[in-house]
Amino acid sequence: MGTCLKRFYCPNKPVCSTGRRATFYYPGGGKYAGYWLCNQHHGWGVKTTAKRTAEYFAYKKDPDGQLVYKGDWVEGKRQGIGSMFRKRGGDFQLIYAGKWYDDMKCGEGKQFYPDGCVYFGNWLRNRRHGLGIQWYGDGGIYLGEWETGFRHGLGVMFYPNGNRYEGHFARGYKNGEGVFYHMHTGQIQKGMWENDNAKVSVMQDEQIRQEGDKPTPYPIPQNSLKYPNEIMRELFQRYKPLGEKPRRRFNDKVCLEFVHKQRHFASFEQRFNSNTGVDLYKDYGFACTCEPREAYMLLSSPN
Repeated sequence: MGTCLKRFYCPNKPVCSTGRRATFYYPGGGKYAGYWLCNQHHGWGVKTTAKRTAEYFAYKKDPDGQLVYKGDWVEGKRQGIGSMFRKRGGDFQLIYAGKWYDDMKCGEGKQFYPDGCVYFGNWLRNRRHGLGIQWYGDGGIYLGEWETGFRHGLGVMFYPNGNRYEGHFARGYKNGEGVFYHMHTGQIQKGMWENDNAKVSVMQDEQIRQEGDKPTPYPIPQNSLKYPNEIMRELFQRYKPLGEKPRRRFNDKVCLEFVHKQRHFASFEQRFNSNTGVDLYKDYGFACTCEPREAYMLLSSPN
């Protein structure tokens, strides 16, 4: 009898699960199949989230189906090489394939967006950051530098109509010095840009002007200025500070994105409280917890 008590007496000893499990089902929905280390996902595994309905999102958006992750795990977090899928019924749609770190997209990876855009390049904390190329749904292509999900730095933008811009970008717009190629008219526009607007520029004809499908009826006359370089340098230096946008800190941009998202959600919420004395919601039948004025005056009387 004493031997049995000693054998099964293990006070405050946690159960540690290590190894491979076929399928583990979570109480709130979802499942995981793969390797474990001390009750945490560690190694290769497949995790499927629970099915969500419109009530879970407070009717702010339609349910997007289930998310399925297949890849490497480290201490319960996605880290290494892995792919994220969206499951709708029996259909699987690839969302992201690439590197992960600390449960976030970090490193080289490829993202597929619902609007048809495709991005391939570097990531940092779930945002496009570094060198990358993005194909847009309308046919445009951007190749260059990114920062916190925005086009920022040197890059080339190919437009769907055939035009091309080469130069500086800041916060998603053309900012700074750049060259715009008007391929249909066969002209080149060099200048300083601010928020996609040319502040000062020089237009000149190219050798391919006659090969364009919509060339201008008259060519640009030859420059007859005495000191053209000095004049253009002065104009460029005047507008250069306007085109240069300072870089924002990574955490600041993340906070701004969170604030804009919360404002968007708050605009759809119903508000029944009012600071005015007018009863704006007579038909809702809210219970009033205030005491009547007569009772208050009776209690405060000197008698």
